[in-house]
Amino acid sequence: MIAPALAQKAGFRSIESPGYVHADASAEPGVLAGDTLYVSGQGGERPDGTLPGDFPTQVMQAMDHVLTVLKDAGMNFGNVTWMNIYLTKDEDIPAMDELYWKAIGNQPPARTVLVVAALPGRSRIEINCIAVRNKQQRQEIWPSGWPHAAHADPPAIRVGDRIYLSAQGGRDPLTGREVGDFAGETKQALENVSAIMKAAHLSMKNIVWVNPYMSVSGEYDAMGAIYSTYFEFGNTPGRGTIQVTGLPKGEHIVFSCIAGADLSKRKAIKPRNMPPSATASPGVMYDDTLYLSAKDGFIPGQGMVTPDLVLQARQSMRNLLDGLEEADMAFSNVVSSTIYLREIKDASAEDGIYSKFFDKSYPAKTVLQQNLDSTEEAAEQISFIAVRRKPPLMRKTGSSKSQ
Repeated sequence: MIAPALAQKAGFRSIESPGYVHADASAEPGVLAGDTLYVSGQGGERPDGTLPGDFPTQVMQAMDHVLTVLKDAGMNFGNVTWMNIYLTKDEDIPAMDELYWKAIGNQPPARTVLVVAALPGRSRIEINCIAVRNKQQRQEIWPSGWPHAAHADPPAIRVGDRIYLSAQGGRDPLTGREVGDFAGETKQALENVSAIMKAAHLSMKNIVWVNPYMSVSGEYDAMGAIYSTYFEFGNTPGRGTIQVTGLPKGEHIVFSCIAGADLSKRKAIKPRNMPPSATASPGVMYDDTLYLSAKDGFIPGQGMVTPDLVLQARQSMRNLLDGLEEADMAFSNVVSSTIYLREIKDASAEDGIYSKFFDKSYPAKTVLQQNLDSTEEAAEQISFIAVRRKPPLMRKTGSSKSQ
């Protein structure tokens, strides 16, 4: 029998934490797919849903919520491999860091910290993560010569044949030198990613999913021109390029990545209505896991044809379904989603469309407003991680001889 905290839904285990009312009705606090746990964005609210007025209490509440979900799945912070922390104020980074290092323990995950425009419920912090049950296989990846300070995020965490990278920015880790222009920062950040891959005895071909986060506007083409030189045309990783309001240490670009060690398990997913790209595959399948690029409301061959949020949301989900179906999956396979909104006030309208696609069997979910550009053509973007469900084990039955 499954424990009360582990309800079976759509072939996965939904982690439902007793005594904690998750604020988002169309998201599970966590989804356990095999030995991997996907934790929804956890904000700074108290268990009863009220929001503390001071930031340190919000940080501890968010960390406590993450830990609660982990414990209900039989895990703790030592099982976390990849964590994203979203803040709404750049000046909150030092206070968050101080409390984070007190709470996380001596096996910190790969981590990305972003400053965004707004989070649900006016929270000043939101945290999501991926955790893996078998932490005995866990290994930190440190390129030779990179500084290994007490309170430094490991460049990457390897568990089995998957590698989760901390956000890599445009400073040279060996010298601490800051590159003076955006193109130089982009190249240095990608060189840092490459150095981590080499330290893991892998290459850039092994990367299956990338999130480039930029704190400046108008540089998409400049970033893409450099980025494309690091990957094979038509076989690029899945990607979601997001402009945020700020990055730690004044960075202008960072890359957050997931990689798979066995290239025989890697396959680019290419729906027929989405042509090959020098900068992103529609998705990449690695073993049983599909990493889908962020999609907005564009219609293939026509672009963005409506400013209406609801219509854009429907088209985004249609575009994501194309990728799922190309991998012989459906919405029931989705274990984690991230929704990037132009304005956080649109969260309810977005959810009214989004929730209809899941038939009340929801994935983990994170929602945020990434920046302050309310003139952006795309009202929203969504990215997915989906997992192929394994068939149930057949019970052996005894045989009887005929008389």
